[in-house]
Amino acid sequence: MLPVMLDLRDRACLVVGGGEVGVRKAEGLLEAGALVTVVAPSPAAAVEALAACGRLRLERRPYRAGEAAGYRLVFTATDSAETNRRVAADAEAAGIWANVADEPELCTFHVPARVRRGALQIAIASNGEAPFAVRRLRQLLDRRLAGDWAAWIAAAARFRPRVRALAAPAQREALFDRFFAATVDPDSLTARVPAPEEEAAWLANAAAVKAPVPTDPPRRPGFVSLVGAGPGDPGLLTVRARRRLMTADAVVFDRLAEPVLPPDLPARVELHSVGKEAGHHPVPQGEINALLVRLGLEGKRVVRLKGGDPYVFGRGGEEAEDLRAAGVPFEVVPGVTAGIAAPACAGIPVTSRDEAVRVTLVTAHESTRVDGSFVHWDQLAHDPHATIVAYMAVSSLKQVSANLLAGGMDPEFPAAMIERGTTSAQRVVRAPIRELPAAAEAAGIQPPALLVVGPTVHHAESLAAFTRRPLFGERLALAAPAGDVRDALEEAGAEVVEAPLPLTPAARIVLRALPLTGCLLRSPADAVAFADERPAWGDRVVAWCLDAETADSARALGWGRVVEASADAGWGALVAAMGRGDEGHRDR
Repeated sequence: MLPVMLDLRDRACLVVGGGEVGVRKAEGLLEAGALVTVVAPSPAAAVEALAACGRLRLERRPYRAGEAAGYRLVFTATDSAETNRRVAADAEAAGIWANVADEPELCTFHVPARVRRGALQIAIASNGEAPFAVRRLRQLLDRRLAGDWAAWIAAAARFRPRVRALAAPAQREALFDRFFAATVDPDSLTARVPAPEEEAAWLANAAAVKAPVPTDPPRRPGFVSLVGAGPGDPGLLTVRARRRLMTADAVVFDRLAEPVLPPDLPARVELHSVGKEAGHHPVPQGEINALLVRLGLEGKRVVRLKGGDPYVFGRGGEEAEDLRAAGVPFEVVPGVTAGIAAPACAGIPVTSRDEAVRVTLVTAHESTRVDGSFVHWDQLAHDPHATIVAYMAVSSLKQVSANLLAGGMDPEFPAAMIERGTTSAQRVVRAPIRELPAAAEAAGIQPPALLVVGPTVHHAESLAAFTRRPLFGERLALAAPAGDVRDALEEAGAEVVEAPLPLTPAARIVLRALPLTGCLLRSPADAVAFADERPAWGDRVVAWCLDAETADSARALGWGRVVEASADAGWGALVAAMGRGDEGHRDR
């Protein structure tokens, strides 16, 4: 269908039906300036009110055969299918455009959903086939279009005739480009009204503006964003961080940032893994710095994605200094640091009135420096109202404990080790500081892990809500868009990887970043799409299938554990089934 904008001012339009839908159609026509007649035997109170104040003509009667021919545009929205068909047939015979509510096959036109900001209108349509989806997309765009777009479009309307009066035709588009580029942020979808002096400067230089010559697009200046990925939970990635990732040309990421990569990251984005592990740095820091400089000098928009916050033991400052020295523009996008988030998810508030009024963030490696530590462990040991959070603590835990005890800390002072905090793989070991090294070793705590020492550690007994939800520990893959099931699973404590199909390179990295426990398959096509990845996940992964056909496809493709778990009773029933494991369901 061809989208058009109709001028209905002072044109006669008919609405057959006076219910809720008829009211909406009449109000839309009145807003457009039409002369509206409503025909309805029992009109709604809203129609009566519009008629009473003279805004429309109301005829309280059934539709009369053939009367559609007297109008420019006709809407029908009655409870009678016969009446709706009669109106559509009359309009067709008279060459009048007609719209029949909820019956697209009878329509000769459809009214799109609109996002309006003053004179600016954005129309969204589906040829009448999926109006529910159009409504929700309109609501999404309505929320996203921030800023004063109504005033902006009015300013653009004022700017256009001034350009036409002062600039030659070949120069006009360049001036319009300048107006748009200076006033619209394409990332945030915000607009501003240009100041009068800005417009005056653009127009004063109109003679110097040359018409664009078709060439290859100019290379935009490079820009590097040092982005904090947060502590590991993808939900803790900031809005700005995601926006930078989705508009990047290249992403340079650490191992700890892998679970946070957006699975829907466009396939065009270059992915550079520079992951480090304890004692193993395959890409030295100097080479990482050089890579960022090179990509920036190539004119690319680069995201350096780092676990936690770039400036909290992340060496972001070193990278920023090298970028500055090379003349590459950069910014820092702060992230949620693990030193605050991981204790919170373990039930440990790092501050609490009358208990802990100070927080000290340290790197545990400072305890093993042979040339003297920058950390005064003796002073920390004598502060019973402080929380100590030590990063990178696994290999240095014994020495940190020894230093604090040697400095005079009470051997029974509460302490904890938190592995993979905020993620589905989180594990917590609590013990007095003198016993914690042995307890952590016995539990097999592995990096990345944080040490927390302080009086509030005892709250973990009662405040560890993160780990008490029924699906905590589950990491589930499912095809995008997930819809309501994602909310249900996450509220129950599962970590959900919503992967677009076909799988993107970023999605494959995210799926393998941490162990998966299950994959929700809603159709045989899902089973096929995930089949190539399944061997890398291991035999522990359960294929949760929503019908028998999907389960048969999963088994045929070699899934080791297949569970038929219908969601007919709602997503809550599915969550309960997952919480019970295989109990009550067929695992064949």
